Amino acid sequence: VSLNLNTYWAVLYLCGVMAQSAREEDSGERGEVKRVLGRQQEPEKARLNSSEKRHGLTWTEMHAYKDRMTFPILPTMMAVEELPKDITLCDTVFRSLDRCIDKGIESENPAHPYSRMVICKPHWIRFIKCVMDWFIKCVKRRDELVLRGVKRWERSYYSSLDEPSRNEYLEDISTKMRYFLYAASHTKDDEKKKRLETNAQHCAIRHSNLLKPQDEDAPSAMV
Repeated sequence: VSLNLNTYWAVLYLCGVMAQSAREEDSGERGEVKRVLGRQQEPEKARLNSSEKRHGLTWTEMHAYKDRMTFPILPTMMAVEELPKDITLCDTVFRSLDRCIDKGIESENPAHPYSRMVICKPHWIRFIKCVMDWFIKCVKRRDELVLRGVKRWERSYYSSLDEPSRNEYLEDISTKMRYFLYAASHTKDDEKKKRLETNAQHCAIRHSNLLKPQDEDAPSAMV
């Protein structure tokens, strides 16, 4: 990793938030019926559906790549520097697609709102066909290593707390798990749903890990 790990993760997180905001803004406009001089125009959703059929991919598919990149959530008191330094970020495989999408958003022409589906499709195809299997495996392995580091740190932190604080800490993890499951059940975005369900699973694993006797060192299996 050439950049400071903490800085790099922060940048990637902010990029994900900005991309999600842009997608939500897009989706809020896509499908609306426009009126010009009091006359109803073609629904935006019809234009989008036409573009998707013409280019052979959906708007959601093209913009879901950053949701696949989202990192696991760390405990509030845990610093990024406390994770192992050799964790692969899996970031090199989507940079060209990321740059293309960002430029497409910046230079979007209202008269041709779906032009990035044409311009960025080659990058998307390379991303899907050439590296998707590796990327999925890389992200899965990355998340396993992050969770392993979290569990190791959290056992030490939890043991330093008094009994009331321990109970409060466990309840906080349970609350977050319930939130992630609730949010997952109320989102229509498949990739976001998967990440929320994974976050809930990680909370369950962390909660179980803290309840184990201190002399149990066998690692928990990831599903």
